[in-house]
Amino acid sequence: MTNEVMRIFSISIFIFILSLSGVQLYGQSDTLVFNSGNRIVGEIKKMEKGILEIDAAYGDENFKVKWLQIDYIHTTSKFLINIKNQIYEGQIATESDKTIRVFQADSTYIICALEDIVYLKQYKDGFSNRFSAAVEVGFNLTKAQDVRQFSFRSSVGYKTSKSTFSASYNILRASQSNTETVKRTDGLLNYSRILIKDWYGVASIYTLSNTEQKIDLRANSQLGIGNYLYATNRAYWGIVTGVNNNLERFTNSQSNRNTWEVFYGTELNLYDVEDFNLAFVFVGYSGLTEKGRFRADTTIDAKYDLPWNLFIRIGFSLNYDNQPAINASQTDYILRTGIGWEW
Repeated sequence: MTNEVMRIFSISIFIFILSLSGVQLYGQSDTLVFNSGNRIVGEIKKMEKGILEIDAAYGDENFKVKWLQIDYIHTTSKFLINIKNQIYEGQIATESDKTIRVFQADSTYIICALEDIVYLKQYKDGFSNRFSAAVEVGFNLTKAQDVRQFSFRSSVGYKTSKSTFSASYNILRASQSNTETVKRTDGLLNYSRILIKDWYGVASIYTLSNTEQKIDLRANSQLGIGNYLYATNRAYWGIVTGVNNNLERFTNSQSNRNTWEVFYGTELNLYDVEDFNLAFVFVGYSGLTEKGRFRADTTIDAKYDLPWNLFIRIGFSLNYDNQPAINASQTDYILRTGIGWEW
């Protein structure tokens, strides 16, 4: 009797293990085949900046592969799919010769080339799947003249099928013997929404304070429209224009400025060089109520991705104003380096 019970128990355990394996295989049912003929079956997490991440049972960490090296793909997971800045919710499968079908059940949304897919992320209901964040710190210290510099950069984002919300906050503090402490702080709240095709609307609030230009507070409130001229999984390039209300308060003046401007800008982002990313942003402002005034903000960031979602970044920012505050400089620029983490 005891042997019979043990035999039944062993069979039950065996069936239970098989059922668990079946559940695992069912959950890992996205399939990739590469140009080399190699094949991976697992759970695709995301594809961004030309790199796809897939979780396979035979690896401790997610595999990362180049998107354009994929010869065949078929998913059963549901994704948020960005194709030239149009967002779809569904699955994808290779049709022929790297032609991709985006579908849900029996409905086909679009058929496109593999390289037209800009972004891919596993879709799950809930806040965390659409949320992103990054934080970065940097510190420099030299014995000569007791130079100390501290920088902090942070950003958060939330993305839906049509809208994107982002916010950032950055600090720079630099001190040196026998000189005034350099202070710079800037923040951004930005909301954009896809309108039609490659066009989108944007509303933002940008704040800045710095000691070099005697700016106690500059608050820009912008409303505009933008267009993506080029958007693939290798790079994107967009332009934007609109109106801006510029409210300023200076540390060396009792009077405030409240003016209207037209703004125009461009953003270029390159990310198809292994783990290296390069971003360039330029925004110019021409006075409407204050004729002859011109301002410009320029940012260049070079970022290299490390394991465990870490990264190192070198950034350069330049602010220019041809009509600054009294006894203030026309330009203020900073060069900073730091190490950060993103999620």
